[in-house]
Amino acid sequence: MCRTLAVTALAVGLLLVGCSEESEPITGEWVADGPQPSGFSDFADLAVIRVDKDGKAILGTSPMRLCGDAKVTVKDEGDGVEYHIAFSSACITVNVPVSLEVVVDGDTLEATPTGLQGGKPFRFRRAD
Repeated sequence: MCRTLAVTALAVGLLLVGCSEESEPITGEWVADGPQPSGFSDFADLAVIRVDKDGKAILGTSPMRLCGDAKVTVKDEGDGVEYHIAFSSACITVNVPVSLEVVVDGDTLEATPTGLQGGKPFRFRRAD
């Protein structure tokens, strides 16, 4: 009986840990990882993406060239988790994409501007 309860408790614990990791893998700060594709001056080699627990994102080059209040939505959960990050309107003073298709795989993130077929993705890694 004790063994059954222990195994059940362990399974529930692992399930809860696994769910908490998958439910918010994009939350936190991401920094550009290596050379980035051209096209957005404030979303290049020194770019950051910050996502809070409420599903709001800030994009740009820290600390002065940031655009905030983008909405993050979950698109799909497959091998990696896919998200859509979008501003309600384009940032006027900061040159970043209006919307991104994002794939998170552990501590790496790839972001492609929405509608860009065959383009190179922007690559980020989780900040330490």
